[in-house]
Amino acid sequence: MDSIKTKGSSFDQGQEDFLQEVTLSTLRLKVLPPSLLQNYHIESLNLDRNKLKHLNGISKLCNLKTLILSKNEITDFPEEIKKLVHLEKLELNQNQIRIIPEGIFSCFAKLKHLRLNNNRLDVLPKDLAACSGTLQYLNLSNNLFLAIPPVVLELKRLQEFYVQNNMVRQLPAELFKELSLKMFKVNGNPLREPPYEVCAGGIKQIISYFDQLQNCPAEEDRRVKTMFLGTSLAGKSTICKSLKERQVICIPEEERTVGIEISKFQIQDFTFLFWDFAGQLEYYVTHHVFITPQALVILVINFQQYQLSNDSFKELVEFWINNLFMRVPNSVVLPVGTHIDSCCEREVEEKKQHIMSKIQAMLEERKTRLAHFIANVENNEESEFYADQWNRLKEMESCSLTIPQGNDIISGVAIITSEMLMVPPPLLLGISSTSQILDLVPVNCMDYKDIKTLEDTILDHAKNEDIFPNIIQVLPLVYKQVEAAIVDIMERKEKVAEHGK
Repeated sequence: MDSIKTKGSSFDQGQEDFLQEVTLSTLRLKVLPPSLLQNYHIESLNLDRNKLKHLNGISKLCNLKTLILSKNEITDFPEEIKKLVHLEKLELNQNQIRIIPEGIFSCFAKLKHLRLNNNRLDVLPKDLAACSGTLQYLNLSNNLFLAIPPVVLELKRLQEFYVQNNMVRQLPAELFKELSLKMFKVNGNPLREPPYEVCAGGIKQIISYFDQLQNCPAEEDRRVKTMFLGTSLAGKSTICKSLKERQVICIPEEERTVGIEISKFQIQDFTFLFWDFAGQLEYYVTHHVFITPQALVILVINFQQYQLSNDSFKELVEFWINNLFMRVPNSVVLPVGTHIDSCCEREVEEKKQHIMSKIQAMLEERKTRLAHFIANVENNEESEFYADQWNRLKEMESCSLTIPQGNDIISGVAIITSEMLMVPPPLLLGISSTSQILDLVPVNCMDYKDIKTLEDTILDHAKNEDIFPNIIQVLPLVYKQVEAAIVDIMERKEKVAEHGK
């Protein structure tokens, strides 16, 4: 007799006491068991983490209200489910669905909850509008949407909308002024209008932004938060001030940075906000607090100290990259080698190649460890408790290691330190999902030609939307006026303080 093991019970073909809720998770099912399809009384069916590609016979379960098909191998949307007219909750996340045909959602007059995240979707069918009177939850995160699908604006009852990690640049004002959203998440998109910083403030902040756009002119703003990191006396302050003053500025040892120094630098129509961090050990723990996503991190490496045969890489490079990518998502790192005047030309090239090859090997090693983590979570007897961790790890896995033509970017999976291998899965949630390491630039800080070359390199990277997709932001003029007023107040306070000395 055909038998299926369910959570806490078994379900047999001849069983008279039919179950209303059935969970068949992690059984590696490739087809729906015939005994399952005989239970017309089932109202909730959980089939997540199996090997299903098709759902032949699912229409027999005509009383289903909840259907969970997460983490299977579905590529073609299962059209047979349109006969499940009582569905209230449908989850098809973590599959490989590219297209949803028209005529599916018009059959779901009661659908309240829809998860389609972690697929390959770039459009939604127009007939999703048929659920406008019922749908309250919609998750489209981790797909390929270039814009908010127009049909979403017709879902007047929608309360929760998630669209993280797509390629959306602009949000429609109607999304917030015509719908009654209570929860909205959009991080991980190259947003220009409104900028991500506005979205991070919540729905009220977003509505205020659109009100300001309606009432006053707007301008495109191009700015990059630029952080200078590295060990003490590596040359961070010298580079920072030389770039700003457009001439070589030698910083004496007794004037090295204490804490953080912040300044503004303009190159063409790009504004760079320079954050110069102290390199002393006691300040390391605070750095990640100030480094935000999509910041340009200039990692300054003292080539005079760097040796090919000792722990220089670990101390001067690996330590910084590990900490950055573990704590700060979407960091972009530009390694800069300084004190090259103390090295011969061949030595500079050898050290550059050594550092870049070690970085690549480090990222490849972390990729292997990431696969190990995923396998551990999937094989855990209570893997359902680690669903969020699994989602996070799978997102990280999708960021493959590549070196584009020109060898100027290494893009890799998140950095995972050896210490993290010892911690349980829940502690992995803080790991960032993507990283970019640009090609190292050797610099003689006492030669302005090298400083100018570095400036040109920074500008070229800033203009590259593949590296900085969020760099162009549309801001109401009043935002910039308020910012200028705050800067003016701060500068006047500093002058008063200096006069008081």
